[in-house]
Amino acid sequence: MPVDQGNPARCGLSWAAKVIASGVFTTGREAQDILNYSCNWMAAPDELMKSVLETRDPSALLELPVDVDIDTQSRSVHLHLEGEHAWARQFGDQGCVIQDGPEANVFFTPTALAPHPINDTFEPDERVTIDHDTDLNRTALEEAIDSVFANPMHFTNAIVIVHRGRIVAERYREPFDIHTQFESWSMGKSIAATLIGVLEQQGALSLEEAGLFEEWRERDDPRGEIRLRDILNMASGLTFTGSFGRTEDHSVKQENGRFLDHIYVYGGGTNSFRFCVEKPLADAPGTAGRYRNCDPLLATAFARQRAVNGDVQAFLNWPQRHLFDPIGAAGMLLETDPYGHFLISGHDYGRARDWARLGQLYLQRGAWEGKQLLSNAFVEFVQTPAVNAWSHDPYYGGFFPTNATGLIPGAPKDTFWMSGGGLQRTVIIPSRELVIVRLGHMAGAVFGVDKPLNDAIARIANA
Repeated sequence: MPVDQGNPARCGLSWAAKVIASGVFTTGREAQDILNYSCNWMAAPDELMKSVLETRDPSALLELPVDVDIDTQSRSVHLHLEGEHAWARQFGDQGCVIQDGPEANVFFTPTALAPHPINDTFEPDERVTIDHDTDLNRTALEEAIDSVFANPMHFTNAIVIVHRGRIVAERYREPFDIHTQFESWSMGKSIAATLIGVLEQQGALSLEEAGLFEEWRERDDPRGEIRLRDILNMASGLTFTGSFGRTEDHSVKQENGRFLDHIYVYGGGTNSFRFCVEKPLADAPGTAGRYRNCDPLLATAFARQRAVNGDVQAFLNWPQRHLFDPIGAAGMLLETDPYGHFLISGHDYGRARDWARLGQLYLQRGAWEGKQLLSNAFVEFVQTPAVNAWSHDPYYGGFFPTNATGLIPGAPKDTFWMSGGGLQRTVIIPSRELVIVRLGHMAGAVFGVDKPLNDAIARIANA
């Protein structure tokens, strides 16, 4: 049974249990470290989070009396806070999933991914020196990287910089290394877009399609007018409560006593596809850009519909075979809800070099080793602001933010990026033939990593 959306405390605690399980069994972190620096805010009252964000002092969060029990044999987590209990457990290569109770199972069969990385022109173990790249200012590059790691409370865990298809700089914070699968959050939205792009290149779909789901094709259903393009622009117009947009109050996790839709798909243990597809229309499609998780989740469900005729089980390894294997990304983990639907609007883990490969795919206009995985037109689409939908703030493309309005001061205007909570970034700068990956704990955003990171991106671009 899903968690009751009308019980925000339980929803938040369930979400935290899932994140702790993933951090322990996927990333290899200690449970208390994950609670303190990645997810205690999920279980905190809204008024406490508001104070934390205003003061940038999370010390009160560290005092939340959350009891954490880790069972390494069953690979499960149990949390207890003020009378509420929550559980999560690892289910093979589909990662960690919220459970309704300690004995609850999932409604799909976990599938082994068995990644098959390939050798190509982006060799992970190679480095270039100033002698091989005369356009590179090594001193300026290292100084920019130093600035991102300088404050330990910014929790930067990894930086990888790729110039002209070669790694020119790479650094990790101990105890992490090249093999670590990091929390990546909403950078997964860009993976959802990429799956659509792969299918478009294969001729399986068009961005102009409407009537995307059977539930929307009933007579006079206004949702039948929603195009795939609108969904990728985060402008489906569906009713979906949330507060995590760029200018919204991120301390708010509930509305009228109900956990926000935007995060309930993470913390509710619900059938995320069913939850999203049944939402009514609030705005005309393509007219109101809003940062809401319904759109990337529905885009992924539509990709599944066209890739494997909607078969949840058959789709579990499709991204690995059709996207990650061709570019040699062997460490990507796309987690699911209890029903096997990918939650890659925010629950995804990857190695820094895997994210660099995804960025390089876009830098190469969708080509990899002589094969066109994405069309040139699709690559152009994702980095072009949807000015009609986002007329109030025209920075958002196709599940990729862009620098069209100067969100990263000093960086080239053609910069666009995969973006995740806690300032996860895979930055693509075509005019500099450059990809920059930064990964870190969620708490870094509270401690103000945003400005030094943006400054460093601009400095790296100019190096």
